[in-house]
Amino acid sequence: MPTRSLHAAIGTAERRLGPPLAAFRASVGGVAAVEFALVLPIMVTLLLGMSEITHAVNVDRKLTLVSRSLADLTSRDKEVDSNFLDDAFKAATVIMQPFDASKLQMAVSAMEVSKPSSTSYTMKALWSCARGPSAEAKSTSTVYSDVPLGFRNATGTTDGTKSYHMHIEVKLPYTPMFGTAISGTINLSESTPWPIRVDGAVRLKDNLCPAAA
Repeated sequence: MPTRSLHAAIGTAERRLGPPLAAFRASVGGVAAVEFALVLPIMVTLLLGMSEITHAVNVDRKLTLVSRSLADLTSRDKEVDSNFLDDAFKAATVIMQPFDASKLQMAVSAMEVSKPSSTSYTMKALWSCARGPSAEAKSTSTVYSDVPLGFRNATGTTDGTKSYHMHIEVKLPYTPMFGTAISGTINLSESTPWPIRVDGAVRLKDNLCPAAA
């Protein structure tokens, strides 16, 4: 008797639960939700990545404009002074807007390229002024087997053995908006050699650089 009652109860349960279970197996209502849950992390990552790349490219573009503007300003006259360079550095920080320029490093150098032999060139800084945290003015001589690209069309002296250029270096540590823990701080930089518009080198009056801002 108990066995018959158990079988009867199971049969009753199967008859009652059969249609709902069949409907559950045939249901596709939750497929979209599952697919969305799987695709969402990928789509969010792509969105944040595109936003980050666009922002970084814009900052780097501003850095290029700063470098070229400094080069153009300092290559116009035969002589610049500390007040002129101070104004040029201040103008560069304005060019960086709306991005933060508090960590912007800039160096303006008047370069001389000479040819001590038929197979080598020597490039040295006649003077160099810098602005920004940890920015250093460089005044070193380097021997090259070939004159660096950008110095090949320099303005030469009468004997043709020397040429002069302005050389601008700008650097900016860039902190990504997203994923800083992965990439950390990225150091963006731009180096611009620029032909001067006068004959001979651009001189620095009294050899005085502007005071630190």
